[in-house]
Amino acid sequence: MPLPTGPNWPDLDQYKDWARISDTRDDEAIDGALSAVQEAIVARAPTLLTVACPTDVQYAVMLWTNRLLSRRNSPDGIVGVADLGVATISKRDGDVFQLLSPWLEPVIA
Repeated sequence: MPLPTGPNWPDLDQYKDWARISDTRDDEAIDGALSAVQEAIVARAPTLLTVACPTDVQYAVMLWTNRLLSRRNSPDGIVGVADLGVATISKRDGDVFQLLSPWLEPVIA
């Protein structure tokens, strides 16, 4: 899948600023997650491939990238929460879907 080529698509530096990350330790993982998210979005919303990234899609990219990076520490979908035990990471993020839904094209199988 191609990466979007229009302006305003979040890049590594924008994500790190948004996520308040100042080191370079995870740059490769962040860049990989950003690319995966952007490819997934344009696969379902090809009209976004060459246009400027809308604000709602920019925010969805940030949230979804953050979600993927969180999954690196919980490949089985379960994370430890200090005093509360464990929590399950849901398979879908309703906020991301809501932000992307106006742009997604229906899949007809």
